[in-house]
Amino acid sequence: MQEFFSISLIITQHLNRSLGGRAGVSLSKVSKYKRGLSLEENTHILLSDLGGSMGIDQDFSQPRNPAITCMNYMLYDFGVFNHQDLSNVSKLRRALSFSNFPWMNCNVTHPMTKEPFFGEPYQVFKINGMKLVVVSGYGGDFIPEEGDRDSTLYISGLGSSVKRWLRYIYDSVDPDYVIVCISDWDDEAAAVLQDMEGVGLVVTGSPEQEAGDGEADGADAGSASAVLGPRISDSKYETFSVPEDGRVPMYHHHHNSQVMHISLNFKTRTSTYEYLGHSVACIDQEVSRLSEDYNLLDLVHYHL
Repeated sequence: MQEFFSISLIITQHLNRSLGGRAGVSLSKVSKYKRGLSLEENTHILLSDLGGSMGIDQDFSQPRNPAITCMNYMLYDFGVFNHQDLSNVSKLRRALSFSNFPWMNCNVTHPMTKEPFFGEPYQVFKINGMKLVVVSGYGGDFIPEEGDRDSTLYISGLGSSVKRWLRYIYDSVDPDYVIVCISDWDDEAAAVLQDMEGVGLVVTGSPEQEAGDGEADGADAGSASAVLGPRISDSKYETFSVPEDGRVPMYHHHHNSQVMHISLNFKTRTSTYEYLGHSVACIDQEVSRLSEDYNLLDLVHYHL
């Protein structure tokens, strides 16, 4: 067991089925970035998506979703839905039937039972003996498809859903560290941040219109450039200090790029794990300069 170790959380969003063979960020280049990280010592990688990468809202008639094929190859660890993914529930269900990794959400529920409609609301990852739990939620609106009077989905209150599952997780799982991932951003998501006892980190996705605006590469979470500005769209990402319980600091990162890297650092104690801090960087420019993962391109060359 490693005494000092780090967890690299790589987060993609709004790739809209950008597989590769193009300028800018693509799944192929993210795959190459992950491969480089895997060579670093004492680093454990979690690869995730905060929505909008499957291209559900685009015209597509093939039986298999090529983005899911790429994500399976890249060994994604989990995904979270956003408004684009929920724009066509039938396409979404078909795409997820081929997914080898979980898509989580605690407040996209059955209309009658109010239980999670897609998979589980959280996932437990055992890393270097530490139990890391990721809880996910959907922070946007849901508009039923045209002609669908009796919607198959119901969006439960985000704040109450997250708090209910956090209580359940601490009662049943006894986690060492908890991350909450919320796709999209609205006023309700902001209110959720005021009551996050026991949570180490909150990460949200962003509306599509904010994705890719501006540049911010390599800033640290504690730096002045990461302090909350007057408006959400004023900076590439922002950090909100939230009332904490004295055990761990908690931040909210507003993520409005296509790929972000959060590095979490820990030290192993006799029976616990000490949180040492983290850094965050929007890495669109760095990833865009990488070469392609040609094994991935060969896998999906018909869709490029």
